[in-house]
Amino acid sequence: MPAQDWFESFFVEGRYAEQLERVSTEQTEREVEFMSEVLDLPDGARILDLCCGVGRHAVALAARGYRVAGLDLDRGALEKAKDRAREAGVEIVWHQADMRDIPYEGALDAVISWFSSWGYYETDEEDAEVLAAAAQALKAGGRFLLEVANREAAFGRFREREWHEEPDGTLVLRRRELDLSASRDCVTELVIHPDGRRSERWRRLRRYSLTELSRMLNEVGLAVEHTLGDSDGSPYDLTSRRLVLLARKSAFERGVDR
Repeated sequence: MPAQDWFESFFVEGRYAEQLERVSTEQTEREVEFMSEVLDLPDGARILDLCCGVGRHAVALAARGYRVAGLDLDRGALEKAKDRAREAGVEIVWHQADMRDIPYEGALDAVISWFSSWGYYETDEEDAEVLAAAAQALKAGGRFLLEVANREAAFGRFREREWHEEPDGTLVLRRRELDLSASRDCVTELVIHPDGRRSERWRRLRRYSLTELSRMLNEVGLAVEHTLGDSDGSPYDLTSRRLVLLARKSAFERGVDR
């Protein structure tokens, strides 16, 4: 049996869904307003929220009149997303699946991957499979919106050790290692629970440069049209906190207008 990918347990053990639920409605609305403006899609357009978590963006987008689907591997997060959709009175199609297994082909107007939900696999080729799946799911001319941490800024503010306390009193000591030859950010978290128990979890993210991302997107037929430094519309530079890319699927494939 193959070794378990780190993200199959990391977000569950870290109760990441609970952290996402604490994100304010105001922040979500600001981000969705930005998405709507950048994507520039008509009412009723079909959008996939890839790695949708608890559905905060998916639900807000559906409330704006888009036809939305959400895909995530975490069953618990999806259950929270379904509850959120019911409370909001919106219809969303939910998929529990690996992010490489997008169940659409030439059907979507946009795919969104938000908040560093990409770069999780052990090889660049596997990460590229996600981009290829997104491209395949899009209609000709469809948009792909990707938001990740800015590699240059993240590496520049590297701290080997830090700790924080979660709302329930859990203490988390985070140890970081940078593998600059592979451009990977390796994090091990020692967790001290309120009852004194200790546990450990880890993650290993591939940090891509804008040059690498542009090349990888182009190789699957997605041409980068805009780059930004955050959802506030600021320009991208070395100090930007985030990297936002808007790419469009070519209307041509192997020289044939589709």
